[in-house]
Amino acid sequence: MTRTWLVTGANRGIGLEYVRQLAAAGQRVIATARDLEAAGQLSTLASRYPEGVRLETLDVADADSLTAFVQRLGDEAVDVLVNNAGLYGGSWNSDAQRQSLEGMDYALWEEILRVNTIAPFRLTVALRANLRRSAQPLVVMMGSDLGSISANTMGQSHAYRSSKAALNMVMKGLSIDLAGEGITLVSMAPGWTRTDLGGAAATWSVDESVARQLDVIAGLGPVDSGRFLNLLGEDVAW
Repeated sequence: MTRTWLVTGANRGIGLEYVRQLAAAGQRVIATARDLEAAGQLSTLASRYPEGVRLETLDVADADSLTAFVQRLGDEAVDVLVNNAGLYGGSWNSDAQRQSLEGMDYALWEEILRVNTIAPFRLTVALRANLRRSAQPLVVMMGSDLGSISANTMGQSHAYRSSKAALNMVMKGLSIDLAGEGITLVSMAPGWTRTDLGGAAATWSVDESVARQLDVIAGLGPVDSGRFLNLLGEDVAW
């Protein structure tokens, strides 16, 4: 069954791999990025699947950009919204000091919260009508194991951790508010993945992480709404 997927932050990493695998599987993808001119790999991918991949400019943290994007989308149905666009503020290894006790960059923390927590809420709410046009609407919030309060035994990465923990609360609240509209919401922890953030030593390759996530997503339904899952389909501790 062909579905329409909307993937934010599709210019690199997990978002780009979502587009690649979905397009190869014959799905229709609306792929967004802040700067399409700088998204060379995404543009190449779109040219390979001209009927399957539609590129759109979207800065999820900018209200005007989001409003303009929703207007361009019009009354088009969205079956699956993948709120993937996110910000750490550099890489895990080289920029950790900016989220440390001594070196916390508070302006960065505010930006991370805007991108990782507020933006997914705002976009989901803005696309309610589009989601309701689907027979089985689903919203996937790209969470993180680092957002698990129970599993936090290391400290550090305070800005990123707090933004992803807050995203889980946003997802849970929306799953209750939108239940009557038939919209299913989950948070997905993609695992420690070899992206710019995860680094070369991470457990999962990007393609395997996304393939496993898509396997989990394929089996989700309304009964799963409000869950925090990992790429193996297991519940992650809040």
